[in-house]
Amino acid sequence: MKKTNNKGFSLIELIIVIAIMAVLVAIIAPNLTKYLGKSKTNTDEKNKDEIASTLKTCITDFEMDESHGKFIATSGGTATITWGAGGSTVTGTSNDADAKTAVDAEIDASKTKSKENSSKYAIATITREANDTYSIAVTFS
Repeated sequence: MKKTNNKGFSLIELIIVIAIMAVLVAIIAPNLTKYLGKSKTNTDEKNKDEIASTLKTCITDFEMDESHGKFIATSGGTATITWGAGGSTVTGTSNDADAKTAVDAEIDASKTKSKENSSKYAIATITREANDTYSIAVTFS
């Protein structure tokens, strides 16, 4: 009878390899979570800028249509756009229904939810200045 020589890994060798892998994971994991957090924050900042830019375009398009008039009726007036699970609401404009339709058509709902904190949605505050320019501030709340 021939004796077979089964050459494999011993239990000690396997435990050493697993221990080395655990040390590597312990070193890499904190850096990975830090980078993931920064990535979500940067994505939120990019989305805020994109929402503000889209709203500027939306306001310009809205006012170019002569049937609408100004997006915000009075100089120094403010409109607040709030997104959430039920869609968007627009308050403080000269024509809320038309403005809401214009905003909803322009902005993708996925950009209005925070990546960093999934329970937060975008809120845009639009102010019409005295010289008929608009300032837009977007936050996640």
